[in-house]
Amino acid sequence: MSTIKKHKGLDNTLKVMKEGYLYTTNQRRRLGAENIFETRVLGGKRALVISGKKAAELFYDNDKTERSGTLPKRLVNTLFGKGAIHTTTGKKHIDRKALFMSLMTEGNLKHLRELTRNHWYMNTHRMEQMDQINIYRESIILLTKVGTKWAGVQAPEEKIEEIATDMDIMIDSFRGLGTAFKGYKESVAARRRVEDWLEDQIIQTRKGKIFPPEGTALYEFAHWEDYKGNPMDSRLCAIDLMNTFRPLIAINRFVSFGLLAMHEHPISKEKINNDPDYAYMFSQEVRRFYPFVPFLPGKAKTDIQFEGHDIEKDTMLVLDIYGTMHRDDVFENADEFHPERFLDWDGSPFDLIPQGGGDYYTNHRCAGEWMTIIIMEETMKYFAGKITYDVPEQDLTVDLNSIPGYIKSGFIIENVAEKVDRK
Repeated sequence: MSTIKKHKGLDNTLKVMKEGYLYTTNQRRRLGAENIFETRVLGGKRALVISGKKAAELFYDNDKTERSGTLPKRLVNTLFGKGAIHTTTGKKHIDRKALFMSLMTEGNLKHLRELTRNHWYMNTHRMEQMDQINIYRESIILLTKVGTKWAGVQAPEEKIEEIATDMDIMIDSFRGLGTAFKGYKESVAARRRVEDWLEDQIIQTRKGKIFPPEGTALYEFAHWEDYKGNPMDSRLCAIDLMNTFRPLIAINRFVSFGLLAMHEHPISKEKINNDPDYAYMFSQEVRRFYPFVPFLPGKAKTDIQFEGHDIEKDTMLVLDIYGTMHRDDVFENADEFHPERFLDWDGSPFDLIPQGGGDYYTNHRCAGEWMTIIIMEETMKYFAGKITYDVPEQDLTVDLNSIPGYIKSGFIIENVAEKVDRK
């Protein structure tokens, strides 16, 4: 049996942070390791980095791998929240995941599509009055309005920008990878403010002082009972409630990447306007091609084998998310932006994994993935067909060394005008 190749070093965390999304791919190539290599991170912990479709199948096999206790504590404190569903496993995870999935009704998803379409249209006048629009920033504000409205949460107009800013700070905390990064205290404070605000609404709903519509996230979470018949602790309930719409706000990254892709591939605008299926294919390719989540941690639940290597129970595993989606043996010509690849895609749960893999109900695949696609479809249709705009000179570099990845300029547009056929 061959030996697993190693990236030598007592602790390679700083190297991971320096190389960002490309660390895993770079190391595989340097070491000549096709699907697995060993490194040490987060204080010198031994970790096996696994890559490829078979790696995703292993990582999301509940009998072989688990996620509980593997996320860095600082990242839990800022991005997900203490006790969040992302940190659970087994029956508890399945029970609470069912609550999340109960929101994915045809009516709720249709409502989200309508909210997204209407909010962008109503936002046209605002953008027409602005000299320049930073799409990264503008979309996080708009998606905060969409997300809170969809969730049934009371978010006064004057509070939206504050909420959007706090959400962005929390999402951006991923860059610390659990280390004592400079913005940690700011991220914790941002989370506390949003949790306080949502917990108050949970309590007020339970007391019958506010009345969110039945079927909304606020209503369902406030009235939910676990498999033992117990309501969720109000603070934990606020944390999981936030996790129903926080991922929607993070879609602002995909929105800016989508406009960059349109700019670099202008024929895509015409295709989106003329082909009813193209916005879906385009949105899926944006999710595959551009950086979102670089990798995720887990650990071996039992002694297992992968690619002919024995892996002992409790060994830390790191699934290479970004690298897997950029492998030619997973997606043909993976370094090319080609939406048509999804025309005949088989819908595998183990190759397109920007928001997790496996089964929606029992695994850690994001319950909001369908919502991401809906929001992206409607947003891309809006920018392709409902307005005109100019793209001024700017730095459009996508920084793959930063986690999360960004367009350095945020993607700026100007001279926005409603597109009207007056013939």
